[in-house]
Formats: sequence, structure tokens, C-alpha cells
Amino acid sequence: MVTDKQDQWFAALEQENNERLAQLDQAMQTKNKLHLINAEKVRKKAEAATDFKARHPRLSFLKRYNVIIMMLFFLLITVGFNVSMFIG
Repeated sequence: MVTDKQDQWFAALEQENNERLAQLDQAMQTKNKLHLINAEKVRKKAEAATDFKARHPRLSFLKRYNVIIMMLFFLLITVGFNVSMFIG
């Protein structure tokens, strides 16, 4: 009687374990599909960026160093204003 209950318990435990393994396998397959999709998106973005840089090198430079160019521009305006106040 006791062994029968143990066998039933082990069978239920094994069934639950198999269900969890099936869920894990399905989740891993889904994760792999998402990884492939994301890798394809990244590859397409990289190709588009390379193509854009090849066609518009100057604009690519401006996009890359936009913050530095703006800081230098505002520094030039500030220095020009200070010089004009000092001279005027």
C-alpha cells in the first residue's frame, strides 16, 4: 500500500517534471527565434548605417559629433559676446 502511494507520487512528480521540461524547451525555442529576429534587425540596421555613411560622409560626421559641434558653436558665441562687451 505504501509503495503504491509512493509510485503514484513519483509518477505525478515525473509527469510534472516532464511538463516543466516541455515548457522550458518551448521557452528556449521562443527565445532562440527572438534572438534570430533581433540579430537580423541589428544586421539590417548596420547595413543601412554603413550604406548611409558611404553615401553621406559629411552628414555622418555631423551626426556623430553633433554635441561637440554645438558646444563649440555656443562657446564661440559666448567668447564673441564677451569680446564685444570688452571692446565696446
